Amino acid sequence: MARRLLLATLAFGLILGLIFAIFPEIDLWAASLFYDQQTGRFPMARDEAGETVRNLAYWVPYLLVAPSLFVLIRKFVFPRTKMVIAPSVALFLVGSFIAGPGVLTNLVLKDNWGRPRPNQVEQFGGKSEFEPWWRPGGACHRNCSFVSGEGSLAFWTVAPAMLAPPAARPFTVGAAVVYGISVGGLRVTFGRHFLSDVLFAGVFTVGMVLLFYYLLLAPGRRNDAKLEAQLDKMAFALHRGIAALLAGIGTGLARLGAGLRHAGQALLRRADRD
Repeated sequence: MARRLLLATLAFGLILGLIFAIFPEIDLWAASLFYDQQTGRFPMARDEAGETVRNLAYWVPYLLVAPSLFVLIRKFVFPRTKMVIAPSVALFLVGSFIAGPGVLTNLVLKDNWGRPRPNQVEQFGGKSEFEPWWRPGGACHRNCSFVSGEGSLAFWTVAPAMLAPPAARPFTVGAAVVYGISVGGLRVTFGRHFLSDVLFAGVFTVGMVLLFYYLLLAPGRRNDAKLEAQLDKMAFALHRGIAALLAGIGTGLARLGAGLRHAGQALLRRADRD
């Protein structure tokens, strides 16, 4: 199932890419719906209620991933303790969170693609040229428009939604997708992202979630006992590495101390002779 959904997501991404490549004006049209020509602004960007909703929505994914992150950290600090969350589940949630919203969205795309945000382009009172999604290297140099970071975070909630019982999973996953569209759509109304930024954030993030699900939780591949044993080995190796490092630092400091002591004694003897 996860593999079929992953392939379907990739196919949807290809179709989406073609549509927005052939008709890039869709992005401008969608942004224009929320732009006030008279004031030259996106009114929703100054709406306090909208900003409050945005701030609350921002922290939801962090709250959802926090228990799994805590369990993994605890495992590395206390390797002999049994994990209270299944290792495959904890690694699925934390891994997809880091790889999707973390690495792919923020490190790879947002800081390198160069696409200006809607409120930065000439059509909406800015100074930069509009760039379609497929053309990197625009005027933006950092924290750019493609793809939506907050949209990616919101779409990541598909991960915990996929842990629901099979009968409820279509509803929980559907609710997570709606949540992602809503949070990303709010950024469109603020003039901070184009529609394609949000949709591609969903494709990339959901695709990453499905990939991790297939690798860790798909029937026939899931093996929590093996995963926990591997985590134990990694934790003990980390402890040994830290112990060796501390021992090395201690030895170095001891040698330094001995050298300083001998130097001090030599200076005292010279002072006595003088």
